[in-house]
Amino acid sequence: MTLDSVIPRVAGVVAGSRAAGVLGNRERVLELSQNSHAALLSPSEPGGLSLALRAALATRVATLNADASLTAHYRALLDAAGGVPSEVLAIADPAHAPTTEADRWLAAIVAHTDLLTVAPQQSTKATIQALGQAGVDDADVVRLTQLVGFVVYQIRFAAGLRLISEQQE
Repeated sequence: MTLDSVIPRVAGVVAGSRAAGVLGNRERVLELSQNSHAALLSPSEPGGLSLALRAALATRVATLNADASLTAHYRALLDAAGGVPSEVLAIADPAHAPTTEADRWLAAIVAHTDLLTVAPQQSTKATIQALGQAGVDDADVVRLTQLVGFVVYQIRFAAGLRLISEQQE
């Protein structure tokens, strides 16, 4: 079992710990999680969501969930992207949301990211249609939804591992 994949690393799991023991029985879950990370954050065909935009959105989701370790992980991916437009860098910070008409496409993506992160039960057919009206194509709506869902999954998985680690003898 590898503890250097993203989830155990951001959860601070150390070899020999109770959390490591739990993960030892779930190697396939870790493998699939790591594969999903690669597929969602660095796909060979990113569609309309550039790798930098994906990293910025993932940073935003982790920040909104107050997960400092995962925020740092995704911020490092964003920083490594290099040459990132300032409007994409800015959306990594949840205090920023694009508001100009020129940023309509990006504003819709950010608004939907925030909605899925903090109030997913409020996502409706109308909120999905708003993305299309802002010029986000269907494939990118799916990509965005998968990305946000995956980051939230990572956050919950890591939180569980941290709780297990806190219950050490």
